[in-house]
Amino acid sequence: MTMPATEPSLFTALSEGRLDFAYGLSLWLFPAAALVLTGLVWLAYRRRTRPLSRGWLSYFIGIRSLLLALLLFCLLRPSVTVPQLTPQETYLGVLFDSSLSMSIADESAGGLQRSGRPRTDAVQEAFFDSGLMARLGRDFQLRAFRFDSATRRLSYRAAGAGDPASTIELSDTGGTASSLAQALDHVRRQLSGLPLSGVVLVTDGADNSGLDPVAAARRLAELQVPVYSVGVGTEEIPRDIAVTDVDAARALHDPARFTLQARLQQRGYSGQRVEVSVKDAAGAAVATEWITLDEDGTPRSYDLEIDRQQADPPAVYELSVAVQPDEIIPENNRYRFLIDGGDEPTFDILYVEGHPRNEYKFIRRAVAGDGSLRVASYLQTGPGKYYRQGIESPGELAAGFPRDRESLYAYEALILGDIEAGFFSPQQLQMIEGFVAERGGGLLLSGMVDEGFIGTPLADILPLTLVPEQLLPGHLRGGIRRGDHATGALFSPRLTGAGEFSPLLRLAADDRANLARWRQLPPLQGVFVSGRVKPGAAVLLQHPSLQYRGQPLPVLSSQRYGSGRSMALSTGSTWRWQMMMPSEDRSHELLWRQLLHWLASPAPQRLSVEFDREFYHAGDTVNVTARVLDREYRPDNDATLWLQTTDPLDRVRDAPMEWDLTEDGVYRSSLRAAQEGVYSLLVEVASAAGESAAEARERRAAFVVTPSLREFSGAGLDRGLLGRIAEAGGGAYFDLADAAALPAALAFTPGPYSRQVEYDLWDEPWLLVLLVTLLCVDWLSRRLKGLS
Repeated sequence: MTMPATEPSLFTALSEGRLDFAYGLSLWLFPAAALVLTGLVWLAYRRRTRPLSRGWLSYFIGIRSLLLALLLFCLLRPSVTVPQLTPQETYLGVLFDSSLSMSIADESAGGLQRSGRPRTDAVQEAFFDSGLMARLGRDFQLRAFRFDSATRRLSYRAAGAGDPASTIELSDTGGTASSLAQALDHVRRQLSGLPLSGVVLVTDGADNSGLDPVAAARRLAELQVPVYSVGVGTEEIPRDIAVTDVDAARALHDPARFTLQARLQQRGYSGQRVEVSVKDAAGAAVATEWITLDEDGTPRSYDLEIDRQQADPPAVYELSVAVQPDEIIPENNRYRFLIDGGDEPTFDILYVEGHPRNEYKFIRRAVAGDGSLRVASYLQTGPGKYYRQGIESPGELAAGFPRDRESLYAYEALILGDIEAGFFSPQQLQMIEGFVAERGGGLLLSGMVDEGFIGTPLADILPLTLVPEQLLPGHLRGGIRRGDHATGALFSPRLTGAGEFSPLLRLAADDRANLARWRQLPPLQGVFVSGRVKPGAAVLLQHPSLQYRGQPLPVLSSQRYGSGRSMALSTGSTWRWQMMMPSEDRSHELLWRQLLHWLASPAPQRLSVEFDREFYHAGDTVNVTARVLDREYRPDNDATLWLQTTDPLDRVRDAPMEWDLTEDGVYRSSLRAAQEGVYSLLVEVASAAGESAAEARERRAAFVVTPSLREFSGAGLDRGLLGRIAEAGGGAYFDLADAAALPAALAFTPGPYSRQVEYDLWDEPWLLVLLVTLLCVDWLSRRLKGLS
């Protein structure tokens, strides 16, 4: 049985169709004809039997002109040609968003006043309870879908409004991601063989797939299938606190201590104090702090510190912000993250010292308790006499300073203390330059810098421009080697702006406490003058009174050089920070551990493992990248790698890693994260060179799969995106409150399946009523004024 076509109203016909006259008069000529009639009426009223005021004259001319123009309009037989679909001969795809963001209970959703109900309830009311789907079903054969990261067909049969058969269960909003592009492409593929007249997309616009939904809508428009978007929710969430990110980094001085940087964003709670806590997997609080929230919409980072044992396996922690009583989205107040402390590398540091001095002894003592640092030292005790300490094997440093790249590159950092330039051969100095620039190692010069290094590759690495002593001002020459001299006096180094906030010089987490700790340190004895700081280098500590060429003398300075780092410590008396402080004070060892970790940490390992994201959600694809370097720390393309994965259910899977042809030394593999929890990975490598070093053969890593928060980040209605989708798709955008206008917009949209229908307007009843009304008003007005 063919259903009757939807009759357009006058306004629908005029807005959607084309107006013409049956007798061929152009629409542009009708206003001209109306003006001619108005002129004739004005001439007729010049000869009148009674005098009229200007107002009445204008009134009579206007009403008589309108009456004649209406008669002319009817005599020309106007009609409207409207594109219209034949009912039930075409299909309409309707896509309902079922992701987690649709469970948010807005204060108002799409203009419909809410009372703590989710967005899906507003959709249920607007599309099903109101009978909108039933009205759409009278014109189209409906195909309904629900989507999140994937799209699924829904069983639907149109019926009367309120009929249970005409509803779809929309409350199951468990999708952890939204992909509008995937949903539009799915409908395009699934309904490609059917006469598809349009697609309706009902969503809040929260898209986190990385795909382009505007391009997907454009692909439908190319098939002459318009896309209509219906926006659900409010554009701004008025009251919400969201944890957007947590970054857990090891403290530079202590591998068992982690510094957490939590990034929060809030709206509606500016200036309010809230509790932030970190709990371990057992639910025990390991850190708690009260913070004051910043301005609305301004992201702010807050620091917390937690301790854990280095030998612990990877563990999941949860950072949470106390939920406020009237908060709209409590789900994003929690953030789970992984701390993997089990497979951190030990940094090997080579320390070459020119003579026995207090600084040497106290530096070794400072790092003695740090299991992540190994300092192998080569101390010159006299002419031609050397003492090795901290070596791993009898052969290490047996021949003195390394004479080949492979031996030197086995270290991550190099310390040179009061050593003469003649100690090194030109080849060794060139190797040191490559160690920093190519290997990515760190170099620290502690104490006096020999003038013999001027013009050598070592001078290029340093953050200071070396100057011969004879070019220095008289009061800076000789330094602490010459009795009572300004450069040999006691002084308390001053923190620069960069040093005050540098993690290298942190003695306390709080800024004021850190400055107080620095003021308590005993003064140092003497400063070595080497020259000015190079452009681009950073000064962390400087002399409080001595200057060279208008700049305070640098005490501690650093710079990047190639792939590595360099640092110059222009004093040899930091041992005073330990010797002249109470035995329980750890400032000296804390500073030296932080300096050496900073120097060594950028140096790449022979085998490193990276992930494409910090965390994952169930169903995500995990992309694993391994980088392999040979003995000389060049990319190794001849290795064989295997990836062993242990999932949260202790199931083990082995898979090969494939060499990336576009990048040297890079191997890749991927896996699907099916369950929430911690995944442990072991990457094993076999090199064509027959590598035997354990640190180059395998690397362990871990990642965590957590409940998704993506849907609650930026969860307001994205009206701009939905408008662009509709524009690209050749349709229109509607707020949910205006969705009742959808049937008319869809029924009269031009398309390959629409036909041109002509509707006569000249015999419409409303025209006759209007004509009679104008005649009566004209006659009564004339009688009132006594006109013939």
